[in-house]
Amino acid sequence: MIKKIGFLDHARITILAEDTIAYDTPFQARFGLSILLELKSGNNEKCILYDTNSSPLPIINNLNILGKPLDQIDSIFLSHCHYDHTDGLPGILRALGRPIPVIAHSEIFRPCFEINPDGIRHIGIVGKTKTEMEETGAIFTLTRDPLNIMTGVITSGEIERRTSFEILEDLYTIEDGHVIQDHERDDMSLVLQLPQGLVIVTGCCHAGIVNTMIQAREITGVEKIHAVIGGLHFQDASEEKINKSIEELKEVDWIMAGHCTGFDGLIRIANSAKDKFRRIQTGITIEFHSNGPAPVISTIPTAQRDRFRFHDNQIGNDLSHDVTVR
Repeated sequence: MIKKIGFLDHARITILAEDTIAYDTPFQARFGLSILLELKSGNNEKCILYDTNSSPLPIINNLNILGKPLDQIDSIFLSHCHYDHTDGLPGILRALGRPIPVIAHSEIFRPCFEINPDGIRHIGIVGKTKTEMEETGAIFTLTRDPLNIMTGVITSGEIERRTSFEILEDLYTIEDGHVIQDHERDDMSLVLQLPQGLVIVTGCCHAGIVNTMIQAREITGVEKIHAVIGGLHFQDASEEKINKSIEELKEVDWIMAGHCTGFDGLIRIANSAKDKFRRIQTGITIEFHSNGPAPVISTIPTAQRDRFRFHDNQIGNDLSHDVTVR
């Protein structure tokens, strides 16, 4: 399926909440991922919250540090059901206090769990039903098809598994009362189109980055991939998957990875991509300008870092008056 989605003029991508924080910054990190995408095409502007981490707290805190109001978010995209990408959703919906579109795969509310030696661990959406979230303001668009969100932006849709080395993980779901392997069909990415090529934003990339790149090229008709940003799930992956994926990533101009990519995976990508690689961390902003030669990567300026440092210290001083050491 080829959709002529047009081009973005500008994309500002901020890592709102990831497992780690950028050096010398006041942000809060937490296991999981949440990304803010501020996008512009002509007179059309859109602000998308991509995933909601394992908690709403770092998202809200870090938006405040960045001086970005929660109210500016006009839609939410969920890359897949796992808790480190969705547990923050109910809290974000409550904090917004208004209806908001939420885009995800049609199977995102299915049961998803691990079977471990010490028991069953549910890792999908638990605690809140679709109906409860709708009552809090979520307006769900649940589809397995690619969806054109705005000029220059399309969801990947359900990613076809084509490679032999990007195999399914040891996860399970329930279908017709039977426990079966979870095919993680809900794993999706966002695809941005700039004149330089495609920018693929991934959550955990359970479908595999190679399958995801094939899908992005197929749905857009664009061969050139300018950047890949997000989690690549090389954590505990096979040698074959890591080696073949890194080989395919050599065609990409910029690789910006973190979260589930894993420490060893990050090192191996860095060794291969060299100066084309960047580690994503909470507080990092990546800007793509139309026809810009390279993305601009930054974090908050010194004065802003110090403002929150002194503010936090004052809170500590205030608390010390109420603490008695025994």
